[in-house]
Amino acid sequence: MGKKDPEREEQKAQERAQKRRAQIEKHLVECPHCGEKVLDHMTKCPKCGGVLVPRGYTPMDPKTERTLKIVGWVIGIAAVIVFIVLTIVYNQ
Repeated sequence: MGKKDPEREEQKAQERAQKRRAQIEKHLVECPHCGEKVLDHMTKCPKCGGVLVPRGYTPMDPKTERTLKIVGWVIGIAAVIVFIVLTIVYNQ
């Protein structure tokens, strides 16, 4: 088989590490409290403990949240009823 070139393997490893760093860097933002670089999804700064608002996050409207909970319960109860009915029908 072919021999592995250590220099080429090292170059590939460096390229992968560079791509990973670039991927992480695009998700870094500055903490408004201390100026430390933190990831954009964090809710608390690991350095100063300041509260952060994650990028792209908006809390759900309470009315929408309530509606989703009700719909979830209705679907869950309907599924249980269907299961019970099917169990009764197939056990006869």
